[in-house]
This record gives sequence, structure tokens and C-alpha cells, in this order.
Amino acid sequence: MTTAVGRSPSPVRTLRGRATLAFTVVTTVLCTLLAVAVWYAVSHYLLVQRERTTLVQAAENASQVQRALGTQGLAVPQVLAQLPRETGSVSLYVDNGQWVTTSLLVGREAVPASLTGPVLDGVPARQRIDVQGETMMAVGVPLAGLDEAYFEVFPLDELDSTYRVLAAGLALSVVGLVPLLLVVGWWVTGPALRPLDRLAAAAGSIAAGDLSTRIDPQDDPALRPIASSFNRTAAQLEDRVRTDARFAADVSHELRTPLTAMLGALDLVELTADGLPPDGREGLDLLRAEMVHFERLIADLLEISRADAGNADLVVEEVRLAALVTEALARRRLAGRDTAWLHVDAEAADVVIHADKRRLERVLGNLMDNADTHGGGLTGVTVARGATTVCVLVDDDGPGVPAGERLRVFDRFARGTGSIRTHTDGAGLGLALVARHVQAMRGTVTVGESPSGGARFVVELPAGPVS
Repeated sequence: MTTAVGRSPSPVRTLRGRATLAFTVVTTVLCTLLAVAVWYAVSHYLLVQRERTTLVQAAENASQVQRALGTQGLAVPQVLAQLPRETGSVSLYVDNGQWVTTSLLVGREAVPASLTGPVLDGVPARQRIDVQGETMMAVGVPLAGLDEAYFEVFPLDELDSTYRVLAAGLALSVVGLVPLLLVVGWWVTGPALRPLDRLAAAAGSIAAGDLSTRIDPQDDPALRPIASSFNRTAAQLEDRVRTDARFAADVSHELRTPLTAMLGALDLVELTADGLPPDGREGLDLLRAEMVHFERLIADLLEISRADAGNADLVVEEVRLAALVTEALARRRLAGRDTAWLHVDAEAADVVIHADKRRLERVLGNLMDNADTHGGGLTGVTVARGATTVCVLVDDDGPGVPAGERLRVFDRFARGTGSIRTHTDGAGLGLALVARHVQAMRGTVTVGESPSGGARFVVELPAGPVS
């Protein structure tokens, strides 16, 4: 099992990021719909108010025209010129088909028959008209005489300008709300998703090997059912793992006694092996090799069972990692194994880590043995320094580990399917022990591809201060 930590996802890909984005999108859509509704409501209100104003103004001016023509004896152009009008408005008077206007641009042809007809029939009316590409409001008021009426045309450019300002203001308000909604959404979703964060952290802790992790169901009532189920599952898993570990440890321990007796008997047989025929001697050597392999298997199984059961003590001390790797390679040379190059970065030469020296020696030994046994031979070891960690890179000369097997290669009794690892001896416990020892020292172990094409095992441990 590997304990490597992947890259942190971008905020947008996290659950909180997606919830914030969804909140922002939905709220922005609602605000946009609200802005559109406000625009229509306000524009309709302004239009109604404008129409009322024009009706009142036109009615008052029509009354003045009626009185002036009936009592003062003034000419129609004089009467129309004296009327109070807003800037841009035009007055028109019709009597028996004769039209008089105060503007050369707005005359009889500007007032459609759909408006003059009802007005001349005695019904006040209003209608939007187009005058040289400009929309205006025409209001008609019937007068006392037959086929006599007063019309007034009002400009709407001020109203259109108000519409544009209103639309721009609403649009800018919606756009300006988006950053604020993102901030508010991020702030609101944090507490809401915090229970899930605790659940994810607890699950990650269990996946990392801490089976004692539990969630306090009292922290959040909404999380209580999930927390209770999670805790029951974790407790059952912990109990199962510890039971299996104790069973494996007990079996391994019980096997050590008969194994010791068998090795002792084998030693006695070997004392008289000189009288055996060649076939008998070869069989005795094979039996010795298998017994030694069986002895190591039991020792590894006992050690990994203790680690799984949580019974293995961690003795932390200051360890100079580069020196420890140098000693491990020196022991290989003394044992007559092929030499491998060692490269130590200048920054890592004097780095001291806080680790269990015995476990770390076992990690290095198992990785080097794995390279010899399964990887075509150890080619080199590198000690490098990171920002807060120190790494040991172990390269071999084999075909490498296929990408699909790099996670499960650290499982107990793992067997490869795409390399010479399938065809060599080994119990499949060495790398499992590496993973557990590294994990116990708060480190990670991964496998990738070396520059030469073989496998590269990378052990990364927290770096302590240089003493």
C-alpha cells in the first residue's frame, strides 16, 4: 500500500468550489431575472406617467384653444404659438380638414388616420408615431366644433434616455454582484461543508492506516447518522484487522518452534552429508535454502502482523540519512554483491531526520534486496533534499513496474503480472513492510520509472534540523 499524496485539486474542482460556483450562477440568474423584471416594471411605470402627463397637458391646451378661438377672436397660428408647451412638442389644429401646425417637420402627414379618426368622432386618443425616425407620442382631443380637434405631439427621447440609463445601471449592478456572490458563497459553504471535510479527513486517516480514527457525532446533528455508521464501520474494520494480525502473529510465532527444531535437525544431517551421494547432497542444499526462505518468511510475517496490530514500538532518534545509506551500500560490498553508484546532493549530505533507525535500515535493505531479487540488480541510490523532506531514490535494472500495478505492489503477497517479478522467488512481504515502516515514520513511498527504464522506488521522509 502506498501512502503517497497527490496534487491538491484546484478550488473549482473541490466540492466547496462547485457549491460556491453553483450558488453564484443560480443567484446571478435570479438577480438577472429580477433586474429584467425591475426594468419592465419601472419602464412601464415611467411610460404610464408620461402618457398621463401628455394627456393632461394636451387637454389643458385644447381648452385654451377652445376659449381663445371663441372669445378673443385670435387667429389659429397665434393661439397655437401662445400655448405653454414643453421643449420639442408640437401643436396641431384641424377644422373641417384644414390643418395648422407650429412645426414645419410635423404636419398632417405625421398624424395617422388611426388616431385622427377616433378623435374627430369625439373620442380622445393617443398613439405612438414615428417622425423622421424618432418615436413620439401624439395625443388628440376633440373640440366643440364639427370635425374640429386639437393634437399635440410630445417627444419621448428623454424617456428613452431614462430607459438606457436604467438598463445600464441594472446590468452593472448584476455584473458587480458576481464577485461579491463568489465571496459570500465561499464563506457560506465553508461551515455548511465542514462536516463533510471532517468525514473526508477521517476517511483519509483510516486509509493512511490509523484505524482508531473516529468522528464525534455530537459536533453536528446533521452528521450524526453518518458519523455513527462511519464509527461502527471503522470499529469493525479495526477489530477485523487486529484479529487477523493477531492470528497471523500467533501462527508465525507457533511455527518458529518447529522450524527451529527442523533447522537443528538439518544441521545434524549436514554433519554427515559427506557420505551422501551427489543427488542427496543437492537435495539437502535445496532443503536448506527452502528452510532459510521459510524462516525469513515467518520473521517478515510476524513483523508485519505486529505492525498491523499496532504492537510495533517506534523508537525515534536523530538519524543522518546519507550516512545510513552509505553504510547499507558498504554492507552490500562486504557481502560480495554487485556495487551500485551512490549520489548524495550537497543539500542532503548533512540532513538529520527523526526516525526509527532499525526500521529505516530495514526499509533500505528491503528495497535493495527487492532490486536484486526482482529488478535485475541494484543500479544506484540517490539521496536528495526537498523543501521540507529528504528523499531516497532506489533504481534497479529491471523492466520496471507497470503503471497499473504501482499501487498494489506494496500490498502483502503482491505478485506482478507484467515483469520478471512474476517469475522470481519471494514471499511478497518485503515491500509491504517498507510501506508500513515508512508510514509509521510519517513518510511516503512510491514507485515510478527510473531514467534507465527500470523501477525507481522513492522514499520521502520529513526532514529535521541539521545538528
